[in-house]
Amino acid sequence: MRTRAWNEVHVRRSVSRMNTSQKYYDLMCRVHETAVGLIPRLSFDKKHPWHLHLVGLYCTMTELLRSACILLRLDAGTVVPILLRSLLEAQVDFLNLAEDRGYGYHMRATWLKEWIKLLKEAGSKPNPFLKGFAQLANRQIMLSEWESELKKLTDQGYNPLKHWEKFERAHLQDAYASLYNFLCCETHNDIRALTSRHVQIAADGTDFQVQLYTPVDLDDFIADMDAFCGIAIKVTEVIHRVLESAETEAITRLNLDLQDLRNQIQTEPPPA
Repeated sequence: MRTRAWNEVHVRRSVSRMNTSQKYYDLMCRVHETAVGLIPRLSFDKKHPWHLHLVGLYCTMTELLRSACILLRLDAGTVVPILLRSLLEAQVDFLNLAEDRGYGYHMRATWLKEWIKLLKEAGSKPNPFLKGFAQLANRQIMLSEWESELKKLTDQGYNPLKHWEKFERAHLQDAYASLYNFLCCETHNDIRALTSRHVQIAADGTDFQVQLYTPVDLDDFIADMDAFCGIAIKVTEVIHRVLESAETEAITRLNLDLQDLRNQIQTEPPPA
């Protein structure tokens, strides 16, 4: 049984959840199918950085959603919350970029910051993973140009943003202080994550076992599936609104179906 606290905070467990959890899984897969089916309705300028990065983020989120569907079906649940963290981070960038085209300059600043860090590391000491960068004939020229561009962007107020700053701009501070914390623990394999994945407590609470490849129980992933559905539906609505595809009917139906499932969870009796 997964014991991540945010499951308990956001979704109350119940012994009668089997039908609801299967409905959540089916909806998650249907959200993906709908999103992919609507993509041909999108029209954008691939040479425009704002369009390109916005669509790129949306494509990434769509692929992460599909991956989660596959992993749950294949009993590979350990990776699902790690994918959810990536999805959440992509959503934050996506919403910020959709709201403000200037946010792309912050993304560019982060891109420069990370490449500068790698080029400096490649030139400071031998590193077998950066050997190719160290041998670049124009490494110092690239480094100088990128440092100059980063300084220019920073002087204009477009500095690389920390994660909490991104969440704050997207009005998702509560998610950063809760859900994101739990998902980072899953990604970093801390004690909380190890316990929830591999420690199986006996029914009478007197003993436990350490288990490898714990079979997926969809009941344990209701909160994850809810988040996948909620994020995917939201960004699908936004991309079609921003790129003016006028596609709303299918997205509205998905929203209604998700709300129906949430209402079922909220009205179920709590466990004894």
